[in-house]
Amino acid sequence: MRIEFVVAAVALATTACGDQSRVAEIASEARDSAGIRIVENARPPDGSRLGWRVDSVPTLTIGALEGEEPYMLHQVFTALRLSDGRIVVANRGSHELRVFDASGIHQETWGGRGGGPGEFNSLLRVTHWPGDSLIAWYSQQDRLSVFDGNGNFGRTLRPGDPGNLVEEASTGGVILTSRSGGEGLGPADADGLVRRERRYEIADATGRLVVSLGPRPDADLHVSASGNAYTFRTIPFTRSTPTATWGDLLVVAPNHNYEIRAYDPDGTLSLVVRRAHALVAPTPAYRDAEIERRVALRPSEEQAERRQELRERFAETPMPETFPAFGAIMADAVGHLWVQEYDLPGQERPSPLWTVFDPEGRILGFVETPLGLRIYEIGEDYILGRATDELGVEYVQMWSLARTSR
Repeated sequence: MRIEFVVAAVALATTACGDQSRVAEIASEARDSAGIRIVENARPPDGSRLGWRVDSVPTLTIGALEGEEPYMLHQVFTALRLSDGRIVVANRGSHELRVFDASGIHQETWGGRGGGPGEFNSLLRVTHWPGDSLIAWYSQQDRLSVFDGNGNFGRTLRPGDPGNLVEEASTGGVILTSRSGGEGLGPADADGLVRRERRYEIADATGRLVVSLGPRPDADLHVSASGNAYTFRTIPFTRSTPTATWGDLLVVAPNHNYEIRAYDPDGTLSLVVRRAHALVAPTPAYRDAEIERRVALRPSEEQAERRQELRERFAETPMPETFPAFGAIMADAVGHLWVQEYDLPGQERPSPLWTVFDPEGRILGFVETPLGLRIYEIGEDYILGRATDELGVEYVQMWSLARTSR
């Protein structure tokens, strides 16, 4: 067994002087076990930040309250940047892929609502495919269409068995799918709480099933019975199983603890990344804070009624044993893995906070991203995502990212 010890340095801000910082160290230990690389990481110190910086304002904004139709965005689910700088926006509201140049000027529109070649009956997402081609999934997440970099339709595929849902597609031409496992991980407890499972499978570029990864935990559910009928409802603070592509690897990571598992395209477990994390159990105080957060989203004249409604609903619904260990996960263009911190109710941060790991799974440190930005892609020097203003108008924005050492 080979063991490696690595120490990363991050800047720890001081309150005595806002323009000074001191260096804090984060330890990593890596070992190989039966061909699997396992990396154990310490948690970055509170207040520490990796020296990377995101600009305070976006460098590019696409979208408008009024104007020409291509700029009026509705239900943007993903956006990506092509190698020539063009930006492709998956606008679900119109079932179109809208293409803009590097300055944000609309160039053309691909697809549209329909059942013909290259059309969508429920556009969901678009991502990179081998070369400079794209792959979009639609129709309740079980069908895929391939386009070249000029929007020319290539083919349609349906990966795996009927009922499989597409989770991820990689630039190596590998597809990760999932399907309901049918059975739960055990019977419901006395409060009616149960965790169901999903089965994850890998398919190749033709849609042919390559291997099954087996079952993983699905969302926490509350089961209630009325006669012979059963109702399943997702509970507050539910844990889930985020997925991602990470270079050539496929990530399937149940967030009931802080462990990221990455698989080779043939289904072999290749890398396990762990980070120190103290699991926290929900309490009535957290429940009340979550109720107040949701109430604050409503107009003042509706808040009292909404508060009472939520109190009654939460009183009837059990809580999970612990909060999720982390939130979203995604990889950037140069092989780093970003894992979003899960904010506890009442302790939300002013900006989203991510733990960044290098391509080997060693921790680098914390990075903040713009508040209100739903991130779709992280390039070498940019972040691309969706923002919404106070009127509900959607915008696709690009923010500059500087990867400095300190």
